[in-house]
This record gives sequence, structure tokens and C-alpha cells, in this order.
Amino acid sequence: MRLFWIGLLAGLVACASPTRAPVDVEPPEAAEITYLPPLAEVTLVTAAGMREPRPEESDTARLNLAEALSSTVPEELFDPSRNATDRAQLLSQHLGTLDPESVALAEPTDRLVALIRVRYDFESSASRLVQGSLDVMFGGVPGPDGIEQSAELLLVNSKTNELVWYCQIDARDPRKTEEAQRLINELIARTLPPAET
Repeated sequence: MRLFWIGLLAGLVACASPTRAPVDVEPPEAAEITYLPPLAEVTLVTAAGMREPRPEESDTARLNLAEALSSTVPEELFDPSRNATDRAQLLSQHLGTLDPESVALAEPTDRLVALIRVRYDFESSASRLVQGSLDVMFGGVPGPDGIEQSAELLLVNSKTNELVWYCQIDARDPRKTEEAQRLINELIARTLPPAET
């Protein structure tokens, strides 16, 4: 009897689960997309491979990204409020780390919320020196494991918080104003329909 209930529950979950889909699918056509304040995490990677969070630099990156976003999308589509920032953080925690190859996608709706997340690791001078020495000695040794410089744009159902579209690109340094603007431009361009030839 227990196996019956487990099987029934598994079947119901499978029916209710979003479908798996590659990340290179075209973005959904939506009547309205509201952008939340971007999230950014900047981390220093030491020569020993240890990660040191850089709160001040993360704040700078967030401010640069928010400024770039506000100058790129219409004012009514960007919500810079504290409530929106809290929602962005909760939504990011809810969605967690996503597989860059495929993600579970729900059906799009006419009202979507956009979340931008940037993770930017940078190496210390000592780390770069060590890696450079190893490169000369051994003919090419990669940097510390886990160096990440990525930017994600996620579109979610505004009511259910289900993910309906996702893309990931290599991140520019969001601590620099010009690079933050270029990064936002690249992400926003991904949401546009392909140009007709």
C-alpha cells in the first residue's frame, strides 16, 4: 500500500512539474516585464584558493547595475523599491543555482518579473603571480577551481514565481560603470526577438 501512495505521489509531481528545456530557447512574448533591482556578489579569490566576500565591492556592483538598468529600460518597467530588492533576494534564494545546460521551464504568462544575478570572482595579485609561475613551469595550469564570472537573466511568473525563461552569459566587471552598462545591454538584448533577415 505504501508503494502505491509513493507511486501516486510521484505521478502527481511529474504531472505538475515544469518541463525540462534547453536555455537557448527563444524568450517568451510577454505583455509586461517588470525588472527587479539586480543582485551582485563580488568575491576575491586568494592564492590559496580561498574566497573572501567583498561586501563594499558587491554594493558598488549592484549600484552600477541598477543605474545601468534604469537607463536602459522604461521607467515604469523598473521597480527600484526596497520591497522589490527584498523580493529579488527571496526569489534568488527560491530559484537557487541553475544548471546552465537546461532548466525547468513553466508556461509563460502575460506578466513576468525579471531578475538579474551577477557573480564576479577576481583573483588577488598573489594568486595571479602564482598562477603565472605555474603556467611558465608546467605549460598551462588553470586558475583556482571555481573562478566564476557569470551573469544571469531570469524571467519568472509574477504570481507563482515559476521560472519561464533563463539565460546565462560571461560577466564583465560590474564594479566598473561602463562594463556594468555593457553587461546590462547584453542581457536585455537576449530578451528581444531575433532580428528578421
